[in-house]
Amino acid sequence: MTSDGTSAERPDEAIRLRTPRPASTLPAWMLDPPPPRRTLGVRVAQAFAALPGAGRLRRRWWAWQDRDRLYQRYPTTFKLVAMVVSWIVVMALVSLLYALYAQI
Repeated sequence: MTSDGTSAERPDEAIRLRTPRPASTLPAWMLDPPPPRRTLGVRVAQAFAALPGAGRLRRRWWAWQDRDRLYQRYPTTFKLVAMVVSWIVVMALVSLLYALYAQI
């Protein structure tokens, strides 16, 4: 920019056009591949989707998977309960070990 606000282009700042890419050397079957084959799993899934009520069942399954788990809803409570349960399990194992060694 010059002091009067206009841009003065220098000769070394000429606009350069991009050269086009060379033509692809890939074979025709790679450039335009055939459609994918219908596997057994795809055919079974399509047959299952065609059953009446399958859409409703699928939406219920998605809703069940997206639900909030208890450890997500109540993380602190879940941690406290898990600590108490693990303490009880450890005490039960120690008592069992003590009882087994007392018989020897």
